[in-house]
Amino acid sequence: MPRRIWLVGLSGAGKSTIGPLLAGRLGYRYVDLDREVEELAGETIPHLFRVGGEAEFRRLEARAASRAARATDVIVATGGGWMARRDIDRTSGGRVRVWLRVRPETAIHRLSGEGAEVRPLLAGPDPAAALAALLAAREAAYAEAELVLETDGREPEDVVEVALRCLRRLAPRPPADREGTVEGTVEGTTEGPQES
Repeated sequence: MPRRIWLVGLSGAGKSTIGPLLAGRLGYRYVDLDREVEELAGETIPHLFRVGGEAEFRRLEARAASRAARATDVIVATGGGWMARRDIDRTSGGRVRVWLRVRPETAIHRLSGEGAEVRPLLAGPDPAAALAALLAAREAAYAEAELVLETDGREPEDVVEVALRCLRRLAPRPPADREGTVEGTVEGTTEGPQES
């Protein structure tokens, strides 16, 4: 099993829900990069955006990511924009990146529930359009992940089961065994609901 698993994807993809469940199943530590940023800043992310702007948030996010990258046996839930950053190394440290793919309309539904925090980049008059634009801008970066999991129409526990199955199949094997790999064992493979 990979010892550093980083969850990537849009806000509303389920990273902060799947992460603790997956960590519990593996006996790993769970790290939420947004919460780490808040700890470094000593304030909430919405307040940080208001006071220091996105640039200050990104600076602290890079610090938090660097700290998390040194850990092992860890599940890291990244912010929605982390995977699209070109100013930090997103691939070092033996990480396996898992893209939790979600349709923008599903993400908006999840993010608009009672008690949900307003995400700074979605605080405008049309958050659905903003989220769709963010996905369009970030999709190519998300697609660099070693594993892609569909979350639409799945309960969190189901996503965790699929993740565990696919992560086990990502374990390194001798080069001679890599020919003819089955679905779910190579970079960029998508595992999602089967269509009839």
